[in-house]
Amino acid sequence: MWESEAMAFLRQTPKSSFWILKYRDLDTGRWREESTRCRIDDPKETRKAQRMAEAAARREAQLAPRHQGDFIEWAPPYLTAHFSNAHSKKRYELAWSRCVEWMRLGNLRHPADIRYEHASQFMDWRKDQGASHNTARLELKLFSFVMQEALRRELCTKNPLALAKIPRTAPKPKKELSTKDFAAARSAFADRAAWMLTVFEICAHLGCRFSEAEFGREDVDFKEKVIWLIDSKRKDGDPRKRYAVPMPAGLAQHLQQVFKKSDRTSGPLTGDQNRVFNSILKTATGATSHSLRVSFVTRCHRAGLSESQAMRLVNHSTRLVHAVYSKLNLSDAHSAAALVPPPGAL
Repeated sequence: MWESEAMAFLRQTPKSSFWILKYRDLDTGRWREESTRCRIDDPKETRKAQRMAEAAARREAQLAPRHQGDFIEWAPPYLTAHFSNAHSKKRYELAWSRCVEWMRLGNLRHPADIRYEHASQFMDWRKDQGASHNTARLELKLFSFVMQEALRRELCTKNPLALAKIPRTAPKPKKELSTKDFAAARSAFADRAAWMLTVFEICAHLGCRFSEAEFGREDVDFKEKVIWLIDSKRKDGDPRKRYAVPMPAGLAQHLQQVFKKSDRTSGPLTGDQNRVFNSILKTATGATSHSLRVSFVTRCHRAGLSESQAMRLVNHSTRLVHAVYSKLNLSDAHSAAALVPPPGAL
């Protein structure tokens, strides 16, 4: 909430010889503080600090809520409270920051300011920034989601963004890694940080997501040959949030060596680490970590596993989602057709 009309100002603290600038975060309306690096006992630097405070106050005056119900007052805390999953919360907070940036450019502050034509304008703006069509569409859907809440709060009379039916483009097909690709990837990760090869082997052997490849020694039972994973897509409280999978012999050998040196397969896996990992993998194979999951599901189907068996190994909930991952080709179809008896045969 933008709690009062007070604007940015300077203050002193006993532990610092520099002026401290107290100002508003323009996205949330909350107060923040930072050092100006301008000395209190220097008149020239003091005037510089004063100019910094004046500039911050002018920005706040331009963006302060004009009346009750401006997005800056209620949207950030609403989104924070709505998304309980940490990964989802981070993803959608970033998406909302794009919406806020666009609204700031157009001086749009209140739900009543939003019009139907803003949907296409937002899409064009995001694409000009380099965002893909589907990324821009996801952000627009979040914008519409926030507008729907504004409608419930009676801050507007309609949600014009809900009328913008923007279709999703078909995503670029994920590559299935070949035997040569797997060898190239292992070679590329061999001289990198140890966690990278470990994460690669886990994702390749289990078909799990990148963030799920981080677990501890306590999650592995070498005697029973079982690994317990945390499904990053499921909500806390879902009985299938933590699930067990069989541990392949090749992965068991690798993990035994890993746990001789550490209690965990890696440190917390962040988005930045995923980008670095994918950059190396893509250079070596032309694929990303998601292709390891695709390759695993396809190997399951080629090996003759039923759809339900393969879904259980990767913890998929629906057949529709699972079907996206299978990359069986014409050669596989020929092999399957050869097993079908001809018409009339006993």
